[in-house]
Amino acid sequence: MANSIKTFADLQERIQVLRLKTEVEERVIAEKFHSPAATFSTILSLFKGKGNQSFLQEIIHEDFVTAISRFVLPTLLNSVFFRKSNFIIKALVTLFSQKAAKNIDSNVLTDVVSKVKSFFQKLNFKKKDRSQPVKDYGIPPYSETY
Repeated sequence: MANSIKTFADLQERIQVLRLKTEVEERVIAEKFHSPAATFSTILSLFKGKGNQSFLQEIIHEDFVTAISRFVLPTLLNSVFFRKSNFIIKALVTLFSQKAAKNIDSNVLTDVVSKVKSFFQKLNFKKKDRSQPVKDYGIPPYSETY
C-alpha cells in the first residue's frame, strides 16, 4: 500500500476517500442503467467489435479455429458441465464462453499442443529393450509341468 496508516486520523481520512470513490463509481453505474435505452446500449456494447467493426464483421474475418471454438466451447460447457442448469445460466455461459472463444486462435492452439507435447517428451517413457533374445528352455509357457 502506497500510503501507510499510522494514526486514527489517517484511518478516518482513508475511509472518507474510499467512500467518495464508491459514490462516484455508483453514479457512473447508475448513469449506464438509468433508462431502458441506456441499459440496452450498455448490453449491446458487449457485442461491439474492435474499432468500427460490428459483431457480424468480426465473425466473418475470424480464424477457422476461432469460428469453430465459438460453437464448440458453449456447446461443450452447456452439455457437460451445466447440464441441469436453467435457461438463464446456460445463456450467460454461452455469452461468456463466446467472448472467451475470441481469444482462441490457431496460434494459441499451436502453443497449447506444443506445450503438451514437450510435457510428454519430458516424461521420457522407458521402452523395453527387445534387442536381447528371450531364453528358450524347451518348455512352452503356461504348460503344466507336474
